Amino acid sequence: MKHRLTLDYALGRGVLAPYLDALIEGVALAGHCPHCGRTSFPPERRCRCTQGGGDDTAPGWVRLTGQAHILFRTDGLAGSFALAQFDGADNQTVCRIANPPGNGSEARLVASDDGKPGIVVEITGETIETTE
Repeated sequence: MKHRLTLDYALGRGVLAPYLDALIEGVALAGHCPHCGRTSFPPERRCRCTQGGGDDTAPGWVRLTGQAHILFRTDGLAGSFALAQFDGADNQTVCRIANPPGNGSEARLVASDDGKPGIVVEITGETIETTE
């Protein structure tokens, strides 16, 4: 038996609203923990230092340059994606590559082409050697 289920709902943006608004503009707004100084992009709702029951303070915000180093990359039918380390962030993130023909180890955050928040990078810099 086949059933079609359609859901129509809106998710509240909550404490991450500034981060999501910045992504739409192509700006890297990172969360900064006032307790331990950890900077995370994308931001964590709660820093690791408070997850054990400590003070649940919302993150402060810090603007990053948007420059990133590509650590790993994969290309497929659904698009090209990378694991990147953004300058100034203590964590790594998965992002979509906007210019798949680009083949370099450096990238920069760009505004999403669909007007929705998403971590999208454009490859910049020198071409890197690949082995097969």
